[in-house]
Amino acid sequence: MQPTKLWHFRNPKDTPFYCSPVHLFFVEWALMLSTLLLRISYSSFPDFSVGLFLFALAAISYVAGFWTLSLVYKAMRYRPWSDDAYSINVTRLRRIHFASVILVLSIMLMNLKLYGLPPIFGFAGVDTLTYQEYGSLRQPLFTAIMVLFVSAPLESSFWRRWALYLFSPACFLIYASRGYLLIMFFQALAVFSLRTPLSKTKIYVIAGATFAVALLASNAIGNGRSSLGVDALLGYLQIKPAYYDWPAAYLWLISYISTPISNMCWIVRVYPYEHSSWNFIYSALPGFWSPKSLEAIGDLGSEKIIDGVHTYMAKYFLDFWYFGVIGINYVWGLISAFLNAGNRITRNFLASGVLLGCITFMFFADFLTILIIMLELGLVIVLQRYVTTPVTDAYGR
Repeated sequence: MQPTKLWHFRNPKDTPFYCSPVHLFFVEWALMLSTLLLRISYSSFPDFSVGLFLFALAAISYVAGFWTLSLVYKAMRYRPWSDDAYSINVTRLRRIHFASVILVLSIMLMNLKLYGLPPIFGFAGVDTLTYQEYGSLRQPLFTAIMVLFVSAPLESSFWRRWALYLFSPACFLIYASRGYLLIMFFQALAVFSLRTPLSKTKIYVIAGATFAVALLASNAIGNGRSSLGVDALLGYLQIKPAYYDWPAAYLWLISYISTPISNMCWIVRVYPYEHSSWNFIYSALPGFWSPKSLEAIGDLGSEKIIDGVHTYMAKYFLDFWYFGVIGINYVWGLISAFLNAGNRITRNFLASGVLLGCITFMFFADFLTILIIMLELGLVIVLQRYVTTPVTDAYGR
């Protein structure tokens, strides 16, 4: 008999707020607008009304998309699935984990041979390529790392589970990849929160600890990327002297959220839009085929636009003007309604975790059409169907 483990589906109404796509969407916007108001950088956009206008446009489009699909489900008299629990085929799960680990190690060893020591050695003063230049096959590599970590909670063995919890972050630390490390942490937290039988109070305690670890790790990576440490953050992001005595981790977090929305406001104000294009699909192409997007090249209209990230709306605005902003928010409304229907968000916990991660980092960039995340989403959908079997009650009948 194949080893299995039985789990109950959690009631969607008994999950933390960050497991609700609707709550998460509006919390994201509250964070963006509040940090924009602080204006901690000389490059911060001065006119708060532009941020409010973008929020109003985004919120109306999002709600329209949400209610469009919600009304369709209501007309269809959609009903939740009746299964109470599911079993996990641990043997199949371990096969996938073993194959993923082999893939990750193979690519990392290949890159070690082709490119030399990875970026983490640069933290110690060794001459290495930067995190943006180092390595080949980063898309399948990062996808495999994230799938390992996000699916680790399904592992029944304590030691195997924690080995995966340590292995995946270590890989991203070796490559000094801060963004995907953070997304991965939240995805795994969402999956854990959607599945665990723990009370919401205990879940929030674990979420707080996860946030603290992620913040410290990200701050360490950011400081390690440059020999100047904190001074690099202060100079590159043009932080005002009044904030120099703030802890570096706080400055990094606030600027991480406020800079993209400030950039987006500058783009709306100064970008000379002329015609529609399809540059947004470039991020969904394989690395050897993908040209640079408008966000990465060209003059967007102001030297105040810094750091190369402009929220989840920027590339759609650059391609389709305000219709792009309306369109992407409408799509997210549809996705949120899809996840909210019945008990789908807890039944499809792996895919839900990936999509919730995309919403969580809307303030930074659009991850919905990035190939790494698209591959991850497809793989976790297949993985969950392959290793889990719904049952009608807690006794497996």
